Amino acid sequence: MKAFIAQNKIFVLCTLLFCCWYIDVWENSNSCSRVLPIATYYEQGNFVLDKYKDKTIDISVIDGHYYMDKAPLPSLITLPFFGFIKSLGLVQTTDGSFYSKTIYIVGAIICGIIPFLLILFLVAKSLILKQQEDLILMAFVAYLSSFVFVFAGTFFAHVLAASLLLLSYIQYQKANYTYCGLLCGLGFLTEYTTLWILFSWILIELIKHKSIKNTLQLGLGFLPALIFILCYNYYFTGNALTMLYLFVADNFDVATKSTYGLGLPKLSALFGLLFSENRGLLFYAPVLIYGLILFFTNKLMILKIKYYVLHPIALPFLLTTLFISSHAAWDGGWSYGPRHLTAVTTLLIFGLTQSNLFGKYKTFFWIICGYGMACTLLAKLTVLYSVPPLEQNILSYLLSKLKDGFNDGNILTLLTNQKPVNAFYFFTILLATMFLMKPKSSIKIIEQS
Repeated sequence: MKAFIAQNKIFVLCTLLFCCWYIDVWENSNSCSRVLPIATYYEQGNFVLDKYKDKTIDISVIDGHYYMDKAPLPSLITLPFFGFIKSLGLVQTTDGSFYSKTIYIVGAIICGIIPFLLILFLVAKSLILKQQEDLILMAFVAYLSSFVFVFAGTFFAHVLAASLLLLSYIQYQKANYTYCGLLCGLGFLTEYTTLWILFSWILIELIKHKSIKNTLQLGLGFLPALIFILCYNYYFTGNALTMLYLFVADNFDVATKSTYGLGLPKLSALFGLLFSENRGLLFYAPVLIYGLILFFTNKLMILKIKYYVLHPIALPFLLTTLFISSHAAWDGGWSYGPRHLTAVTTLLIFGLTQSNLFGKYKTFFWIICGYGMACTLLAKLTVLYSVPPLEQNILSYLLSKLKDGFNDGNILTLLTNQKPVNAFYFFTILLATMFLMKPKSSIKIIEQS
């Protein structure tokens, strides 16, 4: 990896800046719910959000007090970093409040930007080991043209969970089952729905490999996370098995809330998650269309279709998608794409980049991902993830938003107060430089030397 960085310094630098360029500072309910416990901890020494209860609808009410309703890990790992900045005197209170853009920025870096860069690092490392450095740009574009990139740089949980589960998958492939289970546990504490990924791998070990030992190791690795969440639930709700989601203030009606918003899987939701212009995966991660082209033009892969049902990427995707389709909020509210599928989509794209067929039919790839890149770049410039339920194509919607104000959450604007559109020009220059300085394969480097 050091040799690769040395040979591709400009490409690496531009990639880092490009991925870090946009940092979400918008006060939305989702990230606000994670920000508030950090503010109250340093203000009053606890996680009671009563004084900020009107700032977000993503909040739980227990015995008349308000608490964060999210999985705890994103806030907990951001907490000490914000505390460190505060200890340096770089953060001051306003009327006794630490609530500010600073927490949003720290959370976005810790839970969005760094995890996304980790995903790209793991992809690049895998291709370098296969001496396929010339495919690294394509692999990066596979992610950059998807909704995963739109949520990079936000204080949501999705990208952090995705990076943890990708690390977990790599450990699973290496048969390091205890470490795999441990990372799955961290993913679960970040986003509860990722539990289906661990459950899928347990099923594979029991049904396909018939290994009780491997299953126990997966469970042993997950055990610390299980103990933690039971203690966490007990501390806040008084019952180890009752989660804070049961007490969500306004999101669901009484009947739906009693089942944590869950019901039976719905065909309309499945269609919406996979194929619709509203939230469909194939519209918001179009590289998967390229993956389908590779799959259906390969007779050998079609003949092995039964094998893929118990594949460690395919089964988590199937079970997670079915689970999300059973939820009352399956579409994610105002969202750029099916955000609840971020972790399994990250695994799908990683699996695609590892395929021996990746790099074939490049014309199809660039046409399909060119569309995706146009959408993600426009989203970064305009609405970011704040996309209402749509009945039109996402590209048309984003083009229509160009007449409105542009996203001021970027490095240049935050540091120098430059107009957001000027910052976007630099953003596109970084992208162009990435393409111009794209890595070459080891074989080509040897031939040229």
